[in-house]
Amino acid sequence: MTVTAPTIDQNELESLRREIDALDREMHTLLMRRFEVTGRVAALKRSQQSANNWRPGRQAQLLRALVSRHNGSCPDAALVRVWQEIMGASLALQGSFSVGIFADKAGELWNLARDHFGSYIVMSEQDSTEALVGAVAAGDLSVAVVPAPGNGEASPWWLAITEQPGLRAVARLPLFDTPNRRDSQGGDAFALARLDAEETGDDCTLLAVLGDADEGALLAALGGEGRVLAAADTQDGRWRLVEIDRFLSPDTSLSLPASLHRYCHLGCYAAPYRG
Repeated sequence: MTVTAPTIDQNELESLRREIDALDREMHTLLMRRFEVTGRVAALKRSQQSANNWRPGRQAQLLRALVSRHNGSCPDAALVRVWQEIMGASLALQGSFSVGIFADKAGELWNLARDHFGSYIVMSEQDSTEALVGAVAAGDLSVAVVPAPGNGEASPWWLAITEQPGLRAVARLPLFDTPNRRDSQGGDAFALARLDAEETGDDCTLLAVLGDADEGALLAALGGEGRVLAAADTQDGRWRLVEIDRFLSPDTSLSLPASLHRYCHLGCYAAPYRG
């Protein structure tokens, strides 16, 4: 039995292609207008001598709003990727901005940083999280992208930033996951910067807590909504890195039981998008 392929209406096809071309021109015109406004923002910020123009909280809110109102056949991941490129290029035009990345063997952290900040941002790699923390603290880098911590690390970055006032975790990557990440290297990363905490409506707080309480008691003392990400033993005792599922201002004073001797607020950031 011979199956005859359906005949394509060439006139209709050409009409649809012309419509796509017209839409592309409209989108391009709007994009050029957007960057004209970005240029005015950049001029204003240069006059105010802003040191770091990245606002991770605003970035998260904008992307969440886009995904929330989005419908149709365009995948959410593609929509987010387009806007991350637009926002990254806009950020690059607003002044000096550089990202330092821990050089993992698979290059997954580089990919996470590129997807989050866009391909136009200046990025470089270093093989030491300690060096990255020092570079951001000194103002030589705008942002450091470091791997999600594990137990038993000799010099964990999260303890290093307890000694750097003003330096904190301001984002967890990826904010929106992508379908083509390497499964075997699918760990998260944290972005560190000298930026003020900014509430977005769905946030996490990172704390380093020193004390002898077990994990259950530790989380209960902090409100019960969170998780222990890592632990490290020092001369002072055992520190745990805790992620809490709410915004906790750096000025907040926590009342802890005697088994928890000390804590350090390490930052707040938008919670990864849950859909």
